[in-house]
Amino acid sequence: MIYDVQQPDSLLRAQRRASLITAVFGSIPLFIGRKLRRFVYRTVFADLGADVNIEPGLELIGAYGISIGNQSSISSNVALNCWVPNSKIVIHDRVRIDRGVFLNPLGGRIEIDDMTYIGPYVCVGGPGRIKIGRNCLIASHTSMYANSHNFSNLDIPISKQGLTCKGIQIEDDCWLGTGVRILDGVTIGKGSVIGAGAVVTKDIPPYSVAVGVPAKVIKNRESNQRVLIPPIN
Repeated sequence: MIYDVQQPDSLLRAQRRASLITAVFGSIPLFIGRKLRRFVYRTVFADLGADVNIEPGLELIGAYGISIGNQSSISSNVALNCWVPNSKIVIHDRVRIDRGVFLNPLGGRIEIDDMTYIGPYVCVGGPGRIKIGRNCLIASHTSMYANSHNFSNLDIPISKQGLTCKGIQIEDDCWLGTGVRILDGVTIGKGSVIGAGAVVTKDIPPYSVAVGVPAKVIKNRESNQRVLIPPIN
């Protein structure tokens, strides 16, 4: 399974070092803690930009696969997991990651572009590639998982039938309301708004407003016209 991995000794040593550093410096509060983490964490991340703000309680697994850009902010109790080989988390400039967020590429790549906000307790998981564009607003408790379990064979446990991984893309300037669910293989077009609690199972065109389970487009922001949805008989 993809979860059962063996790491080279060099990466195991790097993880132990990162765990020690986060244990020593990860819970120091206030300005002094942020200052120390900004300095010391440079030694464990793949890349750490200027003026990055890291609050207490960040859980780091596989920090050597994580890059964080300039002036980005990581709130408390965030978990970043790049333990599975080839995992990458790339956080660009001026991104804000709120408390309790969980990013887990599972061997894939999660990328968050400039000036995007990720709300509390958002969960994002691979191993398909996930790209979130610039200036996006992702509200609390949203989830996006770029994988789907195979289950056609009744004689084999679902957990052992493997995955399909198509990837997820959220284009620039999108707003996802609280509790939105994004399924594998979906692209949400630029400037779109997804209503709270929606389950997005297929692509959403640019500048759309979509709501419901499954999500349906009800309005186009460019034309400001509503889309007529046939009644359900």
